[in-house]
Order: sequence, then C-alpha cells, then structure tokens
Amino acid sequence: MKVSVPRIALACMLAAGLSALSANAPVNEEAGRLLAELARTSLEYDLYNTRCRGNASSTKTEDSNRLFMSKYRLTVNQVISRYIGSDDRAQRALIEQEFLQRLSQMGGCRMAKKSKLRKVLDKNYRQLFEQISNLP
Repeated sequence: MKVSVPRIALACMLAAGLSALSANAPVNEEAGRLLAELARTSLEYDLYNTRCRGNASSTKTEDSNRLFMSKYRLTVNQVISRYIGSDDRAQRALIEQEFLQRLSQMGGCRMAKKSKLRKVLDKNYRQLFEQISNLP
C-alpha cells in the first residue's frame, strides 16, 4: 500500500486541528462567574418572553450559547454544570421555578410589565453579553 507524504501530513494536521478545537479555553474565576450570570439571565429573559409575551423561542439562550461556543468551546448546559450546579437539567428547572416565583410575587405578567421587568432583564443581558464578549 502506497501512502504519499502529503496525505500523511494532511491527516496529522487534521488530527492536531480537531484536538485543538475540542479543548476548552481556560476560564478564570471571574469569567466563570460572568458566564454563569449570563446563562441564568438569558434563561430568565427567555422564560419571561415565553410566559408574558407568548414568544416561545429561546433566542437569548441561543445567542449566549453561540458566544460561549465561539469564545470558550462551552455550551450553556456545560456552563450551568460547571459554574452553577452539577446537574444542568435540575439547575434549569430550579432557575425556572425561582423565576416563576419571582414573577408571581410581582403580581404576574401584568405587574411585571408595569414594573418594566423586560427592560431590567434586557439591560442585564446586554451588559453581561458585552462584558463576556470583551474578555480575552
């Protein structure tokens, strides 16, 4: 069997490239805290949109997921598992339960809208997204 040198070199380059892509970028404690806050905020924002605006798409969570993947090769679920709690499904359920309790304490969607909860969520989301985008 004859294997040419360029094919071997190509195979080696591909293997090296794939291993580099699978490695997660190092995340310091402060960046981990910001990632966790953005994951929580994006989930809450999407819950608000689903519950109070009838918009079931998870756009903020998806945008956060893209940012985490491009910068750190992490998904939102991995961020939740690493920086919030070990079981991402249980933590998502807890975040949802806490948010819905908060919404109920405010008096439901009508009062949340009057108190400008969406603006607060949007401001927090944008601020955290920008901070993480500007991290090295």
